[in-house]
Amino acid sequence: MLRILKAEEAVGKVLAYDVSLVTESFKGALLRRGHVITSSDVEALKKAGHNYVYVYDSLGSVVNDLHEEEAVVELGKYLAGSNVEVSLGDEGKAILKSTVRGLLKINSSCLERVNSTGVFVVVTKRKGVAVDAGSVVGIVDLVPLAVPKDYLSNLLTELGGCKPVIEVSPFNKLRVGVVITGTEVFEGLIEDKASPVVESKVLEYGGLVSEVAMVPDDSTRIKEAITRFLREYDAVIVTGGMSVDPTDLTPKSIAEVADEVVMYGIPIKPNTMSMVAYAQGKPIIGVSSAIIYYSRWNILDVLLPWVMAKEKIDKKYLVSLGEGGLTDEFLKGRGWR
Repeated sequence: MLRILKAEEAVGKVLAYDVSLVTESFKGALLRRGHVITSSDVEALKKAGHNYVYVYDSLGSVVNDLHEEEAVVELGKYLAGSNVEVSLGDEGKAILKSTVRGLLKINSSCLERVNSTGVFVVVTKRKGVAVDAGSVVGIVDLVPLAVPKDYLSNLLTELGGCKPVIEVSPFNKLRVGVVITGTEVFEGLIEDKASPVVESKVLEYGGLVSEVAMVPDDSTRIKEAITRFLREYDAVIVTGGMSVDPTDLTPKSIAEVADEVVMYGIPIKPNTMSMVAYAQGKPIIGVSSAIIYYSRWNILDVLLPWVMAKEKIDKKYLVSLGEGGLTDEFLKGRGWR
């Protein structure tokens, strides 16, 4: 049976959980579950603040509860979807890792339901980010040391259609056409500095810029370039002319070509004056020329993971970007804190 004993009284008993040690340079398991406690362990346990420990009388002890190690792995396997593997980590945690490079997708409402129990805690990376193969995307903890078997069974039943809660959609090598707008660029009055930024971002997320077209501030020419690229490539990115100046014709041009404008004016800094639209099921991304200034990180880092994973970007997700959308990159660029 599971008991609580003073450390010195636990000698010869089986440790029922991973005992943690935390110092300035280390955080991990001091002793692991299943370890038979010896007299030499007592001082180390006390120094680590473990004057009392949970123990089993013997390795053969049977309990009706699920220990944290079994419980977190079972829940982790339920939560995990495509391209997510589950393994047991130390200190009674289940570790969820991506098996591919791709877009992390989270069922937020179901995640909240699990975390509302006060029994299980599930922590993930933020929805919509790019993750690498082998990277940790989530951790499952159990608050108590053990949980009744029927509690977990009932929880999984209640979650019902939530599965999967955590999954990764792999990136695809999509071909992208890039339209650079602006009469000043088209006529060679200034150098095109936008297309190198776009190309580097497309490559970063697994795609390929197949062609770059420069057009003047002429709605007909902009629409012709977008339409041709929609025929020939998988996605279109249009830069420049995204604001409200008299010569900024890009938003109107995209809207006239698109079957659906998801959003114009995205609540994130930098590159608020950007647009997400779709035509023939293909994404058209309009981005402001501020990507030149914010070349290290910009709105393409938010949108391209969805594009390369062939996942639809919906308005609900874009609206959600407002919370946390005032990014450090923008504040640093403006010299603000």
